[in-house]
Amino acid sequence: MFKRKLNRVETIALSVAVIAMMVGISLNTPFIAGTAGTAVPLVFVISTVGVLCIAQAFVRLAGKVGHAGSVYGLIYYAQGRNYGFIAGWAILLTYAVFVTAALCGFGLFASGLLDPIVKLPWAVYATICGLLVWFITDRDIKLSTRLMLAIELFSVALVLVLSIIIVAGKPFTPVPFEIGAAGVSGLSAGLVFGVLTFIGFEAASSLGEEAKNPMRDVPFAIIATVLVAGAFFTFVSYAQTVGYGLDNIAKFAGAPAPFGDLAPQYAGATMSTIIQFGALVSTFAMAVGSAAAAARLLVALARDGFLPSGLASVNQYGSPRVSGNIIMIANFVLLAALVSWHNNASDLYGYTGTVATLAVLIAYGMMSIASLIHFSKADLASGKPYMLAPPVIGLIIAGYALFANVYPVPAFPFNVFPYIVLAYMMVGVGVLFAARRGAVDIDISQYAISKDMQVNEAQG
Repeated sequence: MFKRKLNRVETIALSVAVIAMMVGISLNTPFIAGTAGTAVPLVFVISTVGVLCIAQAFVRLAGKVGHAGSVYGLIYYAQGRNYGFIAGWAILLTYAVFVTAALCGFGLFASGLLDPIVKLPWAVYATICGLLVWFITDRDIKLSTRLMLAIELFSVALVLVLSIIIVAGKPFTPVPFEIGAAGVSGLSAGLVFGVLTFIGFEAASSLGEEAKNPMRDVPFAIIATVLVAGAFFTFVSYAQTVGYGLDNIAKFAGAPAPFGDLAPQYAGATMSTIIQFGALVSTFAMAVGSAAAAARLLVALARDGFLPSGLASVNQYGSPRVSGNIIMIANFVLLAALVSWHNNASDLYGYTGTVATLAVLIAYGMMSIASLIHFSKADLASGKPYMLAPPVIGLIIAGYALFANVYPVPAFPFNVFPYIVLAYMMVGVGVLFAARRGAVDIDISQYAISKDMQVNEAQG
């Protein structure tokens, strides 16, 4: 159904787009500063190690099977169709809602950038962005991945330039890499936001049927994304911390977008405008990547009989046809409903991002369990028990982050979001039981990756 035509760089691009490094470092670091104080870079160092443990489960299974269903296909291979479906259903919500979150982010940055010229409601910009996303994701995936990668490299380069300017003008201090006055409890609370900044690193796993050499390129894309993002988050958060000043962390913690303060102060108004544009295009890439991943997961679930078979069709470009349309229509409906309820782009970005986070943590935990169960016997038999440590650590981190999002009970409306995700997962259980008769009992081994697969193979 899908064609193997993506090289390593194009495979990496999807994870890079969904993780949206520019967006994460622009909007998430104040939350970390609010709990961890000056230790924001230390939080990202620890988060990188923790996320690498979660990523190891994806890497080991993605090296065995290439599937368009991301966690659905990987866990299906490791533990069976039922577990695979539940994990896939969870991450489907993440990818789908990430599109709306990105549209809200786009509207937020666009209105801030263009208000001096023409004042339009942010939802107008979000709608225009959604239409562009719809057009791009309906075309050849090679076009989408190249565009996403170019956009992310551009926005990341802008932030790196500003960060270098800030760091170059300050004497180095190790304080941001020390626990500091916030203590271990503050560091632990900040770790939740640190891990959440990495969400989307696994998106390349949905290209298991489109990468030319999935056995190598998909695992490489996942690990490379985590390592590069970790280094980027650590360095830039250090620049943000020293940029505000170690004695001015309260202002950092209260900043809605830190670069809005730092860019004019250290590089001038022009750089501030350019940085804001970089954040704008980064949210666009995030929306494209999330929509592409969600559509491919829908195709995989429909192909195996869990959802109507019509969702499994692809167009002349080899991209999901009906599934792509369903994803975008659903996001426009969700966006319209949210705007009519609470017309604040920044808040809606946070609300949708929280829902996506709760769902993906379920999938991450299930991936760690699947890897642990599937490989434990072989690892113990081969004298490599240390290979079991990463999935255990990954499960603990995913569990802790999920728990910290629901207890202590957060204020409204965040206290409602866990129930929304729970209701969604119960619908998934219903879909699973309803589809038991119609689901195709596929031989998942047909997606197993052969070691002698030709690197330049292109089907069709």
